[in-house]
Amino acid sequence: MEQELTETQGVHANLARVISRVTNPCILSVLVLLLLAYTESTSLRILGYSVATVLLFLVLIPLVYVCIRTPRRLSGPRLLADPTMFLKQHPKDILLLSLLLGLPCLAILFFLKAPSPMLYTLAALLASSIVTALINLFYRVSYHLAAVTILVSMAALTWNQMLLVLLAIIPVIGWAKYQLNQHTLAQLASGIALSSAIVGAFWYFLG
Repeated sequence: MEQELTETQGVHANLARVISRVTNPCILSVLVLLLLAYTESTSLRILGYSVATVLLFLVLIPLVYVCIRTPRRLSGPRLLADPTMFLKQHPKDILLLSLLLGLPCLAILFFLKAPSPMLYTLAALLASSIVTALINLFYRVSYHLAAVTILVSMAALTWNQMLLVLLAIIPVIGWAKYQLNQHTLAQLASGIALSSAIVGAFWYFLG
């Protein structure tokens, strides 16, 4: 009986890890932004500039920064497997990257006349990142749930409100994070509440 319980817990833990990695908010954010650029751009020039800007400011430079800041014993394959590993433990670095890279990225995309849905989504993600990082200086809030909630909501606002059905993945992610002992229920609920407030503001002003 005890062995069966241990095996079940092991299966749950493995499943939780898979869910957590597949729904990595950093990766999903970039993918959604690139998809918005592809579907909403009015010309190949704007598409090219938008994609290049996102990859530079939200992928390449942050990866270089994390590699430099991560201790050698954590670098290499382990870091490449999960580039957010270091940032989860350093909210000040998330805040720094949001201000020094995220805001300039948004400004450049605006100057390049990137698609409005792309700008709105990035702005919502930045607002969530900055507020979450500030809160996480003294209390942990689930950035994972906050970011995914925003991504699904902004995608629904852009393409089809039927996409809101994807919000059903939120409790699944919450279960995974709780199963891995990465967040308490209160911290998970705080992430959802924070993102809901941000999305609500965007839906109000854009609707």
